[in-house]
Amino acid sequence: MLKLQEYTAWISVDGQPLDTYAVETSLATNEVTCWIPSEAGKEFSVHCQNTSAPSLDTIGAFVYIDGQGCHGNVFERWNGNHTVKFSHAFVSDRITKPFVFSTVRLTDEDEFADTSSADLGQIQVRVCKVVLGEYYDPAQNQLQTEHKVHERSKKAVTHCVGLGKETMIPQTMLRRSQCIGQPLAKFTFRYRDRNLLKANGIITVPAPLKRKASQEIIDLTVNDVQAGSTNDPVRGEHNTQRTKETEHRSKKVKQEQKPGVFVEVIDLT
Repeated sequence: MLKLQEYTAWISVDGQPLDTYAVETSLATNEVTCWIPSEAGKEFSVHCQNTSAPSLDTIGAFVYIDGQGCHGNVFERWNGNHTVKFSHAFVSDRITKPFVFSTVRLTDEDEFADTSSADLGQIQVRVCKVVLGEYYDPAQNQLQTEHKVHERSKKAVTHCVGLGKETMIPQTMLRRSQCIGQPLAKFTFRYRDRNLLKANGIITVPAPLKRKASQEIIDLTVNDVQAGSTNDPVRGEHNTQRTKETEHRSKKVKQEQKPGVFVEVIDLT
């Protein structure tokens, strides 16, 4: 999640907020940027929360997808903890389609060599004071989802935002709005394939842990041999036999004096 003052924004997949990486905050421009991992074929939703005190000002959050203005929503003026959610794009006043991460189409056509949008691979949420205007047909907000990138492009963008299966809704009209002054907060999510983020060091991969070689200690102590009692009639024979057993054990231990070394490596990759 990204947070700036009383505003918080995040991207969710499967109902869970995505982790953010390399977060940077600029108080001079009221902007917070980060990287998030994207997975082609996954639907996602954009959320923005306002926890500021109730105010007479009308404050709205607006979503920009790959550099294109999508649509916005107004926070409830008297609600001190209101969250707006964007998960669909309007195709008409009765049809919406969900946002979904898609794969960019590569082409070798020279006409696309320098036409890829600088904002491709980026989702942005802008929070600002607004003045509301007239109502209009949502069909006027057509989100361009067909993106071609030249195969020689150095942007390393492999994903874009597409649209999923359509859903029928009751007839809906949107209302125009105009931002007043500079944004109160601007949240920019740069999305890329997870493996690409790892390759560029944005997502750090922990190095495999290796355990040092452990040495097993062998006890080379020879148990003392107890002599028989003074009343033992065959004491000399017993002593001789025990001496031979002691020598035999000493030789056996000497042959086993080399300690064993056992190395165990744990790979956490």
